[in-house]
Amino acid sequence: MENFENKVVLVTGGGSGIGKATAAAFVASGAKVVITGRRKAVLEKTAQELGSQVHFIAADVCETGEPARIVEETIGKFGRLDVLVNNAGTGTMGPLSATSDTDIESTYRINVFAPLAFVREAIPHLATTKGAVVNISSVTARGTLPAVVAYASSKAAGEHAVRLLAAELGPMGIRVNAVAPGFTDTDALAYVKSNEEMMGMIVAQTPMGRLGKPEDIASAVLMLAGDRAAWVTGQSVQAGGGYML
Repeated sequence: MENFENKVVLVTGGGSGIGKATAAAFVASGAKVVITGRRKAVLEKTAQELGSQVHFIAADVCETGEPARIVEETIGKFGRLDVLVNNAGTGTMGPLSATSDTDIESTYRINVFAPLAFVREAIPHLATTKGAVVNISSVTARGTLPAVVAYASSKAAGEHAVRLLAAELGPMGIRVNAVAPGFTDTDALAYVKSNEEMMGMIVAQTPMGRLGKPEDIASAVLMLAGDRAAWVTGQSVQAGGGYML
């Protein structure tokens, strides 16, 4: 297990699902963790479960100025920032003909705008600690599925940003990578889990023969954020059990 003793980690969308599992894994590895999200009650419950090493900030990461406020509060609370995990995201689904301007804008604001804003605000702090950024992408960023154009294209934009930022920030000692989950067993997948036929198709098309667990994704995040990946940057690691290889 990676050792993050005395390290400080910021996880957006950290109250539930992949974000919560990631926060828990960092805490278990010795880190102090700040989690953000829009649902204060969920964040508060998660912080209580994970213990005194966790601080929560209720915020909408899509709002202009909020990434700066969150990073500033993280520094004010713990004095440093070593790892930024851009996990908050949305999964607008449906054919383009049924996708509104609002759907497209909201998808890009949370999946593209917010991660870029967080990285921008975190740069001086990550440069000081020679830290790491890990964005949560999706296997759809490189694959082709019908009726996911807004979501998949936003994740593709995010993955290219990872490569660009790796080149830009590498001279400062900052590494930037992504983890691309496949179908993962979280509340966001409720619509799939309720459809037995769809579930069967997904599992059949996944070489590992099951849905992912949030902990599977968290393990990949910690691997990329840790010292053993010190020579890895600009990469997107698929954590999808082989789905859409």
